[in-house]
Amino acid sequence: MKIGVVSDIHCNVLALDAALKEMGEVDELFCAGDSVYGYRWSNEVFDLLRMRGAHIVMGNHDYDFLQVHKDRNGSNGHITPENYRLVAALPGRIDMELAGRRILMVHASPFEPYGEYIYPHTPKYNQLSTLDADVFIYGHTHTAVAEQLGPVLVVNPGSVGEVRDRARPYFTYAVVDLRSLEAKVRNVHTNLNGATEPGLPQPSAT
Repeated sequence: MKIGVVSDIHCNVLALDAALKEMGEVDELFCAGDSVYGYRWSNEVFDLLRMRGAHIVMGNHDYDFLQVHKDRNGSNGHITPENYRLVAALPGRIDMELAGRRILMVHASPFEPYGEYIYPHTPKYNQLSTLDADVFIYGHTHTAVAEQLGPVLVVNPGSVGEVRDRARPYFTYAVVDLRSLEAKVRNVHTNLNGATEPGLPQPSAT
């Protein structure tokens, strides 16, 4: 069984659509949060995720958007009811089993403080090997990771919405083979002129 993993879409429907097409046939789709960007919304992003039956956790951008939406008494009228119901019900954590593998997914950190950025060079990173899971999926850092830490396969697909990793200036996603417990992070190769945010480098198509 293979699963596709995306994260930190940040309203970038062009890059998300390209990633979903390029990842090919996968049995399940996982999204590690931050589907929205700041206080902007994209029905198109959530339409794609809903159509794919994606497993999604809430990111910090998603949470902040909901708070402002509530404060404004739901004045963002362009949000479709089905998409609002979806994002309002997003969990902060998903624990599930697929193909005999235990999968844990959060947006940022499984440890307190839960909003912490965990990069491979930070102290908390090696603690991920202590998690009660075969596969741990997270996002938040916009930095791609696919590494076996002891008994835990750690997967961060990077970002398919906003490039921040200067060492790897591409939109990225991941594909995980649950049977072999192998994960690969892939660059989006589709030419996506205009799909980046202002001030960011244009990801290469090579």
